[in-house]
Amino acid sequence: MDISTIGASQLGAANSAAADADAKLTDNFDTFLKLLTTQLVHQDPLDPMDANQFTEQLVQFSQVEQSIEANKHLEQLLALASTNSAADAVSYLGKNIAAVGNTNMLSNGKAEYQYRLPEKADSTAITISDASGKLVYATNGNVDAGTHDFTWDGKDGQGNSLVDGAYTIEVSSSNSIGEPIAVENFVAGVVTSIENDEQGVYLMLQDVAIPTTSVRNIRETVATGT
Repeated sequence: MDISTIGASQLGAANSAAADADAKLTDNFDTFLKLLTTQLVHQDPLDPMDANQFTEQLVQFSQVEQSIEANKHLEQLLALASTNSAADAVSYLGKNIAAVGNTNMLSNGKAEYQYRLPEKADSTAITISDASGKLVYATNGNVDAGTHDFTWDGKDGQGNSLVDGAYTIEVSSSNSIGEPIAVENFVAGVVTSIENDEQGVYLMLQDVAIPTTSVRNIRETVATGT
């Protein structure tokens, strides 16, 4: 991904929007001047136009022009801020992250998740569903308080390997008297690319988009020997 290309496109979009507004104002101002000139030429010398009327309109055009100029600068500042965010996000490439979420990609027989229990539970159940919402796997989870890793091998309850794709985890826990415990779900994996659109900057775990604000943990990828 070329960050300079992102910056140029965003600055170009900001400049284009401001230029469009400026062009419309110019057109309207030209029309106003033509009408004003026509009125002045055909006015009754014994009953001339009230100069205050068109003076007020000139002032209004001036105020709109100033607002457009201010918006130009604001749009450019926002575009630059977004570009800087994208540039900062590049530092995530190749890093292992854990982020708030419950949908991750199954790839090469592995999908990584995490969940956090705020207190010790009496029971914890883990289910995995496919993109259509169909339950494909269920097991018991850790009951201790704290954050726990869960790596699914991509097999269903009968041991059949499922196709790669997006799968969603759901973790439910309850205490000794059967009351539910609030569980935080996280997805984990290596950031493979960065995406940027009008909504913000996203870290891609293959095809899963993660907002940078959702990241809770970052660690270097551990190289494995051959």
